[in-house]
Amino acid sequence: MFDWQVTPTDTVIEYFRRDFAGMFEREDLAIRNGIVFNRRFGTTHNHEFPKGLSDGGLDALYPVARQKHDAWCAVTKNALRSNLSALVVLGMPVTPIQEQTISDLLAEANRQRPFLLLASPEGDVGGDWSGNQDVWTKHLAGFRIVPPLSIRLANQLRRLRKNIRYLKPRRYRGVGPRDQERVEFS
Repeated sequence: MFDWQVTPTDTVIEYFRRDFAGMFEREDLAIRNGIVFNRRFGTTHNHEFPKGLSDGGLDALYPVARQKHDAWCAVTKNALRSNLSALVVLGMPVTPIQEQTISDLLAEANRQRPFLLLASPEGDVGGDWSGNQDVWTKHLAGFRIVPPLSIRLANQLRRLRKNIRYLKPRRYRGVGPRDQERVEFS
């Protein structure tokens, strides 16, 4: 959720406390410097809305943006409640109180799940949301994300199903609409 919008640290905490409810209401949104901004929570929404949007355009695009926001919230809540271990990376410096609050809220979401709250790296300067690539590469170098076995097997099966037709001789392969221009007739 939080990499989809620019979210101040206190707002991340508020998302957790409110269980993601009421954080993206139309009456809280305004346009500032051509970008949609949440007046109440301080989030900016560069991905959901094009730059230079009018109030009428905001009204027209809000329902679809709200659906996407709710979907990302659901994905994030599921991840927080999952029993899988989690690496939660903070993208900006936070105070010790903010860090402890986020850690407590993450633990509260699922007391059985191990997690690591990783502070942002030192040396990542500037207000650019994308950060310094070299600094972040070094900061995250010690971590490796390994999906659970069930996910890895599902991905392998999906690849196998996609490519199994190449194991058959060409003349026994089905000819569907996508294959018609590739099949050679003799």
